[in-house]
Amino acid sequence: MTIVANGVIGPRQAQYMTVVLQADHTYTFYVFPDDPSVDFDLYIFDENSGLVSMDDSPAAEAVGVIKPLWTGPFRIVVDSKRGYSPYRVEVRE
Repeated sequence: MTIVANGVIGPRQAQYMTVVLQADHTYTFYVFPDDPSVDFDLYIFDENSGLVSMDDSPAAEAVGVIKPLWTGPFRIVVDSKRGYSPYRVEVRE
């Protein structure tokens, strides 16, 4: 796995990052907060602001899978619905 980003967010805060993904490759993004009592969500948008993957479950961790149809930039959004915690985003191809 490769760490894409890390940071700290609190309730009703979000952090954004942009990554370039290759067409026809499957990517799995994982959000791992340090505090297991938080509710972090993950949203992945294409370059046209279309939502292509999301995990808004009440779990602390979040997972999103995407297989882009084209090579280009994708926006990764980590959102805290509940709690404050350091976190990291990892991706596996």
